[in-house]
Amino acid sequence: MKPNKKNIPKTPFKEIVQKDNLATIRIMSFAILFLSFFVYTNTFRNGYVLDDFSVIKENWVVKRGVESIPTIFKTSYRYGYWSSADDLYRPLSLVMFATEWQLWPDNPKAGHVINVLLYSLACVLLFLTLRKIFYKFNVFLPFIATLIFALHPIHTEVVANIKSRDEILSFFFLVLTLNFVVSYIKTLKSKWLLFGVIAYFLAFLSKESAITFLAVIPLVIYFFTDTTIRKNIFITGVMLIPALIFLAIRAKVLANQPEMAFVSSVDNLLVAAPDFITKYATAIKIIGKYIWLLIVPYPLASDYSFNQIPIVGWGNIWVIISFVILISMAVISLWKFKTKHILVFSALFFFITMSLYSNILILIGSSFGERFLFIPSLAFSIAISWVIFKLLKMPFESSLITKPSIFFKVNSIVLVILIPVTIVYSGEIVLRNKDWNSNLSLYSADVVKSPNSAHMRYYYGLVLMKDKALNKEAKVEFPQFLDSAIVQFTIAAKIVPTFADAYDQIGLAYYRKNMNDSALKYYQLALDRNPTKSITYSNMGVIYFNNKQFDKALEVYEKAVKYDPAFSDAWMNLGSTLGTLGKGSEAINAFKKCVEFNPQNALATYFISLTYKGMGDVANAKIYLDKAAQLDSKYLQPQ
Repeated sequence: MKPNKKNIPKTPFKEIVQKDNLATIRIMSFAILFLSFFVYTNTFRNGYVLDDFSVIKENWVVKRGVESIPTIFKTSYRYGYWSSADDLYRPLSLVMFATEWQLWPDNPKAGHVINVLLYSLACVLLFLTLRKIFYKFNVFLPFIATLIFALHPIHTEVVANIKSRDEILSFFFLVLTLNFVVSYIKTLKSKWLLFGVIAYFLAFLSKESAITFLAVIPLVIYFFTDTTIRKNIFITGVMLIPALIFLAIRAKVLANQPEMAFVSSVDNLLVAAPDFITKYATAIKIIGKYIWLLIVPYPLASDYSFNQIPIVGWGNIWVIISFVILISMAVISLWKFKTKHILVFSALFFFITMSLYSNILILIGSSFGERFLFIPSLAFSIAISWVIFKLLKMPFESSLITKPSIFFKVNSIVLVILIPVTIVYSGEIVLRNKDWNSNLSLYSADVVKSPNSAHMRYYYGLVLMKDKALNKEAKVEFPQFLDSAIVQFTIAAKIVPTFADAYDQIGLAYYRKNMNDSALKYYQLALDRNPTKSITYSNMGVIYFNNKQFDKALEVYEKAVKYDPAFSDAWMNLGSTLGTLGKGSEAINAFKKCVEFNPQNALATYFISLTYKGMGDVANAKIYLDKAAQLDSKYLQPQ
């Protein structure tokens, strides 16, 4: 028989914690830890993918290892990859990447293992925290909510992409912050509030979006504790301290950044909207798509940029449906706010944590991304767990059924729901993880799902050229894939005619086909669309240098390093050109700049030695020859 709710006393928090069956909590925690870890173990075979290159593999700061940690804290997020304006400051994940590179250089497996481990620990922490927050509810409600969150396929991008360590770290520390805040409220011990401040600051150092929890924290306190409004304001005010400290540090670090360029329509399709009415209609539709992916997380893709999601007006049926759903959630939440209902909390949590990514309040660098649902998906998980309890008429009270054997015997239908969902979710995660094995596997799979995305076509063209047309020595082995790549780049340029990167890559493909005139034509088309594109100047320089047009090569290489002072390859090429023109001292300076931004470049170090030798400086020639030999044994001189 099911217990009679009327006979259940209202048990205080401390007594509930004491009455919780510890074996049950341990079993639940282990189940969450095991399942969330197990479903992502096949990512351990994956390599660097997508943004992993700009943040790790091709980031000269990260590749210098732990010696770069001071630089990481003093510079913007992608400082080690490009010299363009960057308004991101996320040092914590970069410190981890630099440390991992120091311990396991150029080994993506270490990064993947750490991502999965951190994700699993974060899910366990989430369960324990939700148990504290939902202490008036049956312990199985936070368990089911956490299980749905841990196994939701929408999280595959975050866990499988090493770069998204920032998301996982931020989530971990935000949940830890809530845990400490609730502990402070229940015990009134100041140490928990202090720990909360520290955890919240670490969340900021992981990702700037932690700012949304300045609204989430008082929301949790209001809905799930008996704290007074005055006390709530005090706690929220204390949490404002780490936020202000972070914002001050961030402002100082980014103070010398060049002026930010306007967001491109290639990155955020809303930029291409003809007017603000259409822009917001499309933004509403996109939020509706986010909600749909939470309900039906299939198919999943790494890119949804222009023009995969069409720009539409208010007459579009999906805009109307999305608007009705969102306005209904908002109205009901405000109407029922004083009831402190868990569904009202879920709706408000979703609105708050999605606010920065909605493109309603501010226009960000992307219109849509599955990673943006990482934290907001918790609202969906909590709401669904409540719905399961309600529909199956399961006991909500905290003191009812804390042993799994009794719970599932009384509510065996829960297994009928949870087991299939767990199997389906887990299966999709495992299959999706395989797509994230490499850029080739990811883009080959996703170009079918996002055929109208200029970025997707561009990315697919890149892997066709790099991974299919070229061999390990970067020599053309299968030229037919160059033609396939040109097709993809051309489609990308048709979708977005101002897409300079696409024209640049068409030019590179023609260069590799030994069609230099066509290559220069498309390089110029790229520069017509972006006159500051340093890689294009560098690519043109290669052709001029090979044609012995050294003055022209010098001109474009100087522009390449002008527009991207951290472009190590361009410095290398500039040094070679200067050396050829007999400008030894200038050549050495260029080679040294190359080594500064790519300390592992043995060839550049060797060229410094050769240039010194040519200038008659035997001592310095020997110094740099020894350094080159340390980097690559082929430069060792016979004894």
